[in-house]
Amino acid sequence: MIEKFQRMMARGAKTGRRASDIDPAALLPRAPRKIDLRAARKMVAGKSVLVTGAGGTIGSELCRQIVSFDPAHLTLVDNAEFALYQIDLELKEAGHGGVIASDLTDVCRKEHLNRVFDRAMPDVVLHAAAFKHVPIVEENRCAGAMTNVLGAKTVFDAAIEHEADSVVFISTDKAVNPTSFMGATKRIAELYAQALDVAQNETRFVTVRFGNVLGSTGSVVPLFRRQIENGGPVTVTHPEIIRYFMTTREAVQLVLLAASLDVAEETIVTHDGRVFVLDMGDPVKILDFAKRMIEAYGLNPGKDIEIKFTGLRPGEKLFEEIFLDSDALIKTGAEGVLLASPAMIDLPLLNPRLSDVIEAAQSGEQGVLDEAVHHLVPEFVAHKDAARAPNQSNR
Repeated sequence: MIEKFQRMMARGAKTGRRASDIDPAALLPRAPRKIDLRAARKMVAGKSVLVTGAGGTIGSELCRQIVSFDPAHLTLVDNAEFALYQIDLELKEAGHGGVIASDLTDVCRKEHLNRVFDRAMPDVVLHAAAFKHVPIVEENRCAGAMTNVLGAKTVFDAAIEHEADSVVFISTDKAVNPTSFMGATKRIAELYAQALDVAQNETRFVTVRFGNVLGSTGSVVPLFRRQIENGGPVTVTHPEIIRYFMTTREAVQLVLLAASLDVAEETIVTHDGRVFVLDMGDPVKILDFAKRMIEAYGLNPGKDIEIKFTGLRPGEKLFEEIFLDSDALIKTGAEGVLLASPAMIDLPLLNPRLSDVIEAAQSGEQGVLDEAVHHLVPEFVAHKDAARAPNQSNR
């Protein structure tokens, strides 16, 4: 396979392109926006900031950008040791060791997380920790609900208890009309953030939704790159599947912009449980993206590299929705950021249903969990073919 790829690269060498030269962002139909981050700097400068999921693609980029805004302190929280080590080392080598602290902590462990909050006393919390890979979460629903629902609840509750000024929840387009279990768990976390935002006035909750990030863990870019360099085939689930894409840097800049809009001179209404939606531009057909990526190597799609269709996986949509048609989208005055008004559930009604989801996840009762999630998010219907046998439930 490697020899085959080398021969094909030799045939395509006339392009002068090497694998290391390929910028996936250049394959998108639009250029990244230029974003004014003065309000974001004002939100962060001199403050104590805490980022969960700090070792992930979004979390680590949040840390890079936040630390450049001169926070008084930045706490990095992740339960993946090597990922946390990497971003910790990167920031220290960049000269930020005096303001950062790294905590190897599982957001589901309330007592451990509270000790982190006791030390950090964050003014601003950005919650990016989550399980995000749709097929894996579909087959490991109890684990997915533990991290995406219980983990979010634990972080949000700790932020209120420690009187943080604001919490930014990183959500996903897959939470809209979810067909996947992962999307449903993220929608439940959105519901809790919305309910908390309306129920109290001390801590502001901001939810930000966006689509796929180029080059993130589990995304098509590293997959296609590996498949092309192995000589193919490149696998696409369906010839018509489309997705919204954005670069990591642009996505994080827009997240920070959305979170800081009430810091700007012209404020928008807060504590109303609304959800910010990032304008991802036009959706991209994955098949076209695969072809452009193959061509970027100087190779011919279908000739040098086969494209193989593998079929949609459980919980996967042909297209993603950033918002529902029933949402009332409002312009915020900030380019690339819109405001949606998804349905909400009042906290007294939400709490017992939330407890049902968490208890089922903790006990490993996947059937009970599916019902509890469906009760909270009626549009989600469990895919029975993705379910594990009862003795294989995740605990």
